[in-house]
Amino acid sequence: MKKVWWLWLSLSLSCLTPIRSVYRVHLTPLSSHSRGYKVDPVDSSWVFTKEGLQVRVKHVPDEELRREVPGPENPFVERGVDFRLGYVPTRFTVFQVTVVNPTFDKVQLYPERAFLVTDRGQVLRPYALNRQEAMGDPRNFETYFLSRGVRSGNDYKLFLERMGVVRASIYHKDSPIFKGKSYTGKIVFDPIPRDAEEVRLVIRDFVLEFGIYDIPKTLITLEFPFSVEQGVVRLREERR
Repeated sequence: MKKVWWLWLSLSLSCLTPIRSVYRVHLTPLSSHSRGYKVDPVDSSWVFTKEGLQVRVKHVPDEELRREVPGPENPFVERGVDFRLGYVPTRFTVFQVTVVNPTFDKVQLYPERAFLVTDRGQVLRPYALNRQEAMGDPRNFETYFLSRGVRSGNDYKLFLERMGVVRASIYHKDSPIFKGKSYTGKIVFDPIPRDAEEVRLVIRDFVLEFGIYDIPKTLITLEFPFSVEQGVVRLREERR
């Protein structure tokens, strides 16, 4: 009987004591000999260049996202331990995309046409801002947070704060970049499957030139490959 009681007490205490570890994901650009692509040695971001135009892509890991918005209003990261898993899981896969256009009259990137494909053939689609933009697709931030429960005034206030951060930071639809201008925003996907060892961010139909009536005339597809390193890490190793 004493042994059973001690086992019960140990299990109860383990449930009350957080397991201090996080699930960490890092994506490293894979070397490429494709014309126009290079890796920036300063911040390990992919850079595509064409006649002065730059498209810069950088994976933003959770530790950097936490530094950007340290409070609970951060929409991109989980903050608490999932006791079923024993660690803080990842919430999203986030890329920072910057387009710098010193050359062309007008260029445009369509974030809704981007996708992330793994070496196992899984395809991840990006999150839209809200249900209206998603047009029935459940992958949008509004549906994501509302589906997790908004049961009080404080919950709704936090929901609005998170949506405000999303609205201020994602790469928005219908955002042309005129000559001499630049544009930066985040393109966000679900977490990368655990069995993936490589992923490619594919940006379809990037417009280099518009024709008459503002119809896209010259389009290209950009591909940015990454190796995947992921796993559970003790939280004491995490610099918060």
